[in-house]
Amino acid sequence: MAADVDTVLFLPGLGAGKDPWAAQLRSLPAGLTGLAPDIPGLDRAAEPGAFTLADAARELCRLLDERGLDRVHVCGLSLGAMTATRLALDFPDRVASLVLSGSQVRPHPALMAIQRTIVRMLPESTAAGMEMTKAQWLGALRVVADTDFRAGLPSIEAPTLVLCGSRDAANIPAARELAARIPHAELRIIPRAGHPWNVQLPELFSQTIADFYGRLSRDG
Repeated sequence: MAADVDTVLFLPGLGAGKDPWAAQLRSLPAGLTGLAPDIPGLDRAAEPGAFTLADAARELCRLLDERGLDRVHVCGLSLGAMTATRLALDFPDRVASLVLSGSQVRPHPALMAIQRTIVRMLPESTAAGMEMTKAQWLGALRVVADTDFRAGLPSIEAPTLVLCGSRDAANIPAARELAARIPHAELRIIPRAGHPWNVQLPELFSQTIADFYGRLSRDG
């Protein structure tokens, strides 16, 4: 771990609710501090359809600039992990390491279509409870459906830990593909864990990433 890299940027899943990284922020190893913003373009003030992974990555770089941070460790779950991947692809000099949990490479079109159909049938109050509008939710799902990281993944040089819960069956194939395509990536399938296991099993998630950062520190 480079001596000048002491910040972990945590990126949440879609509609993760308030403070999804609270346990991890409290449990970071000595010498590390955490930063857990919303994903740019998905707050309720943003226009529906304004969100893209590329724009989110650019806005995160702007946030890092405002904080005076040149490089950070990036830890994301679900859509946050996809945003982290985009950040590493577009701005590799800003990413010291990656933790990608419950992420995707090229989402299955049929499954994404089913998910959008279900969301269209839900009341607006469901989206409001996730701190977004239904139009923003659907727009984000369209962005996810159109994503294909396959060509870019071999160019990622940052040390990478790919995680997926054993009960997060829909994302296990993508986890295996991420680990296979990103050079020297490590894959861990976590027994008894579901999709948002940073919240379901916070101590285990915190210890898992702490071990990873500890290894980077010793190796660096």
